[in-house]
Amino acid sequence: MAYNRNNYSKRVQYIREVYSKAKERDVPDTRILRHVFPSHGIYISYRQWMNIKGLKPSEYGASQLVLFR
Repeated sequence: MAYNRNNYSKRVQYIREVYSKAKERDVPDTRILRHVFPSHGIYISYRQWMNIKGLKPSEYGASQLVLFR
């Protein structure tokens, strides 16, 4: 798959969906990274996860083409 913004946005949305299903109050993020994400085919570092987690939904949901409408 070619690397572009649309693919990145889809990947971030998928990762956030998996995270929201697995996250509970007493489950730390590191456990989700080590055990839950690999079972869904997601292999990212903790640093990458913090960058994705810090994104606002508008940053990963919208593409740049919206600016030209």
